[in-house]
Amino acid sequence: MAGQAPMMNFDDRRSHRRTAVDWPAMVITPEGCIGGEVKNISPTGAFIHCFTEPDQQKTLRLVVRDPLRKKLLLITAELAWSNIENCDDLSSCGIGVQFTKIFSDDHLFNDCVTSEHLQMLA
Repeated sequence: MAGQAPMMNFDDRRSHRRTAVDWPAMVITPEGCIGGEVKNISPTGAFIHCFTEPDQQKTLRLVVRDPLRKKLLLITAELAWSNIENCDDLSSCGIGVQFTKIFSDDHLFNDCVTSEHLQMLA
């Protein structure tokens, strides 16, 4: 395949490495609340395991429980992708979100959400 660039793995396109976690989460939309669980996270986004797809045009509000610091993280995010409608494996169903604002201790969140820190939680 001369002249074609090799396909890039999706993980290679991310600016921050994600780390596996199991954190309870609530996605709040104008239509209601969606319960889920954060399965991987970085300072800029997360994968939330859930079975209801939020409206793609709306800003999402997330409430995530950080078990290490025993506090809630309040985050505004945008829907980056969803595999809920075409999900064959129930354990991988969910949404990818990109954080737009992190409330409360945002500087602590950015300092703490590193692979080294999160490895202690896994």
